[in-house]
Amino acid sequence: MFRSNLLSGGAVAALALLFLTSSASAQQQPAVGSRFDVTNYRIEAQLNPDEHTLRAGADVTFTPIDATRSVVFELNGSLHVDSVEKDGHALTGFVQDSVGAGALGPNVRIDLGEVVQPKQPVTVRIRWSGALTSPEGGPLANKRLAYVGPEGSYLMYASRWFPFHDYAADRATADITIIVPTGMQVGGLSDEPVTPQVDKNGTTRFRFVNKQPVLVGNFIAGTYLTKTLKFGKYDLQFFVKPGNENRIGSYGETMGRALEFYTNQYGAPSFGSRFVIAQTDDEAIEAYSGPGILFLASRFFDASRPAPEERLQREVAYQWWGQTVGLKSFDDAWVSQGLAEWSAFALRESSLSGAQLDAAQREEQERALTFEQTSSIARAPSALDDQSAAYQSIVFYKGAMVFRMLRETLGKEQFNKLLHSFLEQYRNKNASIDDFERLTAQVSAKDMRYFFAQWVEGTGVPEFSVDYQIIRTRSGKFRTRGTVRQNFENLRMPVELTLHSEGNDSQTKVLYLEGKSEDFDFESKGQPISAEVDPNDKILRISDDLRISIVARRGIELFHEGQYAEAQQQLESALKLDRNNAWVYYNLGLVYFEQKNWQLALDNFQAALDAASSKAEWIDTWAHIKRGNAYDAKGDRARAVAEYNKALQSGSNYDNAQRAAKKFIDTPYDPKTPAEQAQNGPGE
Repeated sequence: MFRSNLLSGGAVAALALLFLTSSASAQQQPAVGSRFDVTNYRIEAQLNPDEHTLRAGADVTFTPIDATRSVVFELNGSLHVDSVEKDGHALTGFVQDSVGAGALGPNVRIDLGEVVQPKQPVTVRIRWSGALTSPEGGPLANKRLAYVGPEGSYLMYASRWFPFHDYAADRATADITIIVPTGMQVGGLSDEPVTPQVDKNGTTRFRFVNKQPVLVGNFIAGTYLTKTLKFGKYDLQFFVKPGNENRIGSYGETMGRALEFYTNQYGAPSFGSRFVIAQTDDEAIEAYSGPGILFLASRFFDASRPAPEERLQREVAYQWWGQTVGLKSFDDAWVSQGLAEWSAFALRESSLSGAQLDAAQREEQERALTFEQTSSIARAPSALDDQSAAYQSIVFYKGAMVFRMLRETLGKEQFNKLLHSFLEQYRNKNASIDDFERLTAQVSAKDMRYFFAQWVEGTGVPEFSVDYQIIRTRSGKFRTRGTVRQNFENLRMPVELTLHSEGNDSQTKVLYLEGKSEDFDFESKGQPISAEVDPNDKILRISDDLRISIVARRGIELFHEGQYAEAQQQLESALKLDRNNAWVYYNLGLVYFEQKNWQLALDNFQAALDAASSKAEWIDTWAHIKRGNAYDAKGDRARAVAEYNKALQSGSNYDNAQRAAKKFIDTPYDPKTPAEQAQNGPGE
């Protein structure tokens, strides 16, 4: 039978030879003509958690695109190939590079014994085994993507735990059986019901079938608590470790709302109606999305940490952009990662208002600009480490802003039609940035080359200036005439301009900047105070205040990474540009607060309160709360309560500030309590 032959090689395995290459031959890239498309996997994988080992076999069916005698598969360097067969005969001419000295990473090159012709399906049977305990052999130096152990096992596609081809692009159908000790559960995506089959030898089989081509091979296995929540048409199935079920309800609500929002906006995803959320551990990558499954590190289930709603919203969006629509290559990451971040931002945009919406829009713009000059969106996947802050700023946040600007350029109706069309045209297929550009031109009936050349393939952002004159009319009103100027050669984009006048009178007009300038004309009852370009932060642009924010934003990113000295240096550099910036003082206060330098924290929170420049009203409220926390930490309860009362009097309830102030009036802040340490107030 298929299932017994896959794992046991018999005499054929004994004849197979395993060659370990020298570094010179390991650097060889796949030979010219070795392009191929994997169409189907049939895999049996047995996990032995007590020994941390995996033993597996697979029938891999592929179709050569060109005539070739050899093919190359990527495979985790911690695993070794035991044997390879074709048509029942051993193939001894395979070479495994477990180190990954070349650009491809750890791989196995298989000599097929003969030249195979294009478009003629070929099936090879590969058996492999090994221990999966550390990041060694995987694509990340310090994070695991696969692990087998008694605490819980996980296998992620990106770990290369099975031999695959063309990372993130070569989708295939699959029939995969995972074998585990009886008593353990296995979770994953399947188009057919998964019915555990208990064997007589103390193991249980879980069979997963993927009838549509997907990026296969994502599984969670172990002794987990499982709970399924119903949200609309979706079933959210949680696999969590005992004692970590406290966040199932809130996460189910957050992700359920995201699933419904994206479905209404774009259409149904390809994974169906069951979505798996699987807890891994803190040695694993923080979050990883596969088709119909989301892996989350244990820190996500730590009740002392703030719930990462924005991150969860983006991870869910990958089910549309990256899974339902795949990538032709990782160089096309913008149409997955950028579009997922845009979708998550659009979800937040739909539910926020007032100061919270303003702050969210500003934050997205600042994050997009932080490393803007480092690389273009198109070049970032090949030029930057995809785990770096620079990569995430460019592909995620600048990428999201570019989609936002595309919405402003096309109009909401055409933009929504574009994303609907993109999902349906490339459903269960792979797409590229070029494909998206062609579809954009088709939907808009315009040549959009200028937009993609400027924002996706290029770097640099415009800077706006406004000149105007005010005339008092005979009727007693004010006439404001002027010109908006910008330094880009070919912007071709609608730009909002708001005139602020006395008496809380504000008017907004939309100007279309085809060239470097555009005239405007306002009439107002009150005396004009200022003219503001792009008041809702819809355009990637630079200005004096944004230059300061970008420097500070780098400090905030370093603060989040625990690099406090570097964060302090960046924030102090921002203050050199603007000694009166309340937001920067507040964040510098958080850096000192995190290091338990209570007096310097108090000084900087007070500087935020004293700053005369315009600031968001939440800054005063939270500065009082954090000053109260610092006084509590110093044992000065009377001053702490006074600060909390000032926070209540300020009236702002940004990020539940009023509830926080009342809580600390009732119960003093204790810096030794983990739950308190994690709640550092809004700093962004």
